Amino acid sequence: MNNLMCGDLNKRVTFETVKTVANKASGFTNQVTNSFTVWGRVESTGTQVFWNTSQIGPGVTNRIFVRAVKGKTYPCDFKNVQWASCEGVKYKILRVMDVNGEHRFTLLECCADGVKV
Repeated sequence: MNNLMCGDLNKRVTFETVKTVANKASGFTNQVTNSFTVWGRVESTGTQVFWNTSQIGPGVTNRIFVRAVKGKTYPCDFKNVQWASCEGVKYKILRVMDVNGEHRFTLLECCADGVKV
């Protein structure tokens, strides 16, 4: 993977931790318990074509790159972060990894909400 430069992070990305809590109607409600916004880069992974078959589980539709900041955006810090949003599109975070093992950038593989892949 090519090395990124800080100037490549050109979009504001908001991350949300969602917690399920009991409500007064004997049910449950999803509540955002923590959110933060950082600069990031959102790119499409390409197109996928299926002929008489389908992919098992949700597919990766986008990659989000963010600067690795210890305690905030290192791969281990995304343990409870479930959603990312950018420019009105919400993404479900599927996988998180360190880019090139350099601890400079974190890569999140995501599926756009509402997209069936």
